[in-house]
Amino acid sequence: MQLFFTAHTDGNKAFLDAEETRHCKVLRKNEGDCIQVLNGKGLLMDCVISRLKKDSTELDIINQTHFPRPRTYYFHLYISPTKQNERMEWMLEKAIEAGLDEITFIETAHSEKSRINMGRLEKIAISAIKQSGQYYLPVIHPMTTLDQVHIDGNTLIAHCGDGIKASLMETVYPIKDQSMISVLIGPEGDFSEDEVATILQKGAKAVSLGNSRLRTETAALYCAIMLNGLS
Repeated sequence: MQLFFTAHTDGNKAFLDAEETRHCKVLRKNEGDCIQVLNGKGLLMDCVISRLKKDSTELDIINQTHFPRPRTYYFHLYISPTKQNERMEWMLEKAIEAGLDEITFIETAHSEKSRINMGRLEKIAISAIKQSGQYYLPVIHPMTTLDQVHIDGNTLIAHCGDGIKASLMETVYPIKDQSMISVLIGPEGDFSEDEVATILQKGAKAVSLGNSRLRTETAALYCAIMLNGLS
């Protein structure tokens, strides 16, 4: 199934931007053809191409179906980006395929990077939901500092330091039917001891992701896959 994406609708009209219009042309779509379009908020629209221009496309919406979220919980990933952009881009694509509702990039004491390319990540996210046939586009937040992250009893922190930790699944099961599960993943150098102590004091739970020391992007993908299996 070939899917397109738009965030722009007006009544019974929908509009594709330059990027999606290019995809239409690559797939040899013409005026009068029927296509299916996602809005990233649960809506799948059956549309007819009414006007195909150089860098925009106008559509007539002939039918639309709303799909509920597939899980009882909302998964928010907080992660410190790696130095190599490619690793974060790969992680984002695969985490969305596995099941991700929201992601925030955090700057920590040992962070390797303080900037991310929001435009590039948003394009990857759109491509990922189209490829995997999902109806919700994850919310992507720009870099923020760790002290600005909201911490509560449904916040889980995966770190490599000493201390009491339950497995991810043991920790998640009692809270999986609540509205929000947040997971914090640190940089390659891990969270500092002070950061871990502060986060735990605010009510977060420390979790183990197994016996192996995982790279940042692997840890994030592991969480996405395991939490998606709770559905």
